[in-house]
Amino acid sequence: MCLLLALLGAGWITRDIIVAQHPVDVWWLWAGVPSRPESAGVWAATLWEPVLGTGCLVAAVVVLRRSPSVPYAVSAVAGVTLLFRAPPLWNLGADGLPGAGAGARGWALITAGVALVVSVLLLIAASAGRGGADRREGRLRRAPAGVVAVLLAGSGLILVAWQVYSVRELGWSTYWGSVVGDGDAHRALLQPPGNWALLSLALLSLVSAVGAARRAPSVRPLGLLTAALLLAHGAAALAAEQRAGLISHFRALAPRTQLDVATAAFAALAGLVVLLALARPAAGAAAPRGPVGGQLPPGYAPPPPPADLPPNW
Repeated sequence: MCLLLALLGAGWITRDIIVAQHPVDVWWLWAGVPSRPESAGVWAATLWEPVLGTGCLVAAVVVLRRSPSVPYAVSAVAGVTLLFRAPPLWNLGADGLPGAGAGARGWALITAGVALVVSVLLLIAASAGRGGADRREGRLRRAPAGVVAVLLAGSGLILVAWQVYSVRELGWSTYWGSVVGDGDAHRALLQPPGNWALLSLALLSLVSAVGAARRAPSVRPLGLLTAALLLAHGAAALAAEQRAGLISHFRALAPRTQLDVATAAFAALAGLVVLLALARPAAGAAAPRGPVGGQLPPGYAPPPPPADLPPNW
């Protein structure tokens, strides 16, 4: 099921690369720079596809290795997929995607539906296999857990602050349309509404920060996936801002634009640092040197008793 989720995203990425005038156009689409495909009326993949696909592949490897973190890795991938695949179910019927034919919309809708069904099945499987996982997984080390908690909490609060600012600037009705999607804000078939994606990223960051503060072993897969999403979001925004010449003229920008650039830089840096911090082994996670449960491995025998026994043996 993890491989199926990865293949769904990889298929749409391949389709966009094939129909693009230049393969780099796909990257600039993900970064937020609008462009048109060569032979198709609309793009399909988004920035989140490669991140989610990589997470699904890593989860598949973890499952094949039968690691103790399998339930957490599967739950993280399934939960994030649910967040980012749900909006196309009600947005693909909108008329705000010019050039999108019924065939492309239909396949994208099937993709979103299959991803949601598979995600629910993965959550069920993960809940069935969660017993005893906490006892086999080591807790996060204190210093990396503190760094992760601070950076993820900061990222989540910054994203929430931007949402509050958007409500005050746009008004509630317009803002709500940018969260649930009104069709006009889409550049790709599978793209969730902009503020929906940012709210989801803020939620994931805050949940992961709470888990890291508790040093819970279950937060590692979700924290890694959240950090990858933050890094991708910040790096893409910085690339678009660099192409527009904003970074080279940072001092001459308006205060709000400066905050936009600073937010993207912080998201990218926080995501990178959290990835490095969570990649370290957990405390007590090393495998025991001796036999487990008092059993000796095949081919080994206990040592013989000493030749001279001590008194009162």
